[in-house]
Amino acid sequence: MEFDSEEDAREFYVDYARRIGFVVRIMQRRRFGIDGRTLARRLGCNKQGFSPNNMGILGPEKKLRPSAREGCKATILVKLEKSGKWVVTRFVKDHNHPLIATANGFSTAVSFLLV
Repeated sequence: MEFDSEEDAREFYVDYARRIGFVVRIMQRRRFGIDGRTLARRLGCNKQGFSPNNMGILGPEKKLRPSAREGCKATILVKLEKSGKWVVTRFVKDHNHPLIATANGFSTAVSFLLV
């Protein structure tokens, strides 16, 4: 699958996430050193990875909240090709957690990414 821009690829994945029932997190961006333009972008489920143990950093006065991270592997990687198109080079659709079910099939939690 290919897109005309990085923004088109992001919008596709956010729309997909909304329909399936998860929240998108921007995970990684690879840039070209000379001019700083983006060459690759990785997006994934917000439950990807695990939160580090911050107990020593927080101190006794701060309350530790439970982590929302569950080690989910769902992700998409798009790369800018020489043709100028953004091409999906990796797509993992499997989640290891329950997805958000809504009456209309859309998750409202991802709407902030559409700004």
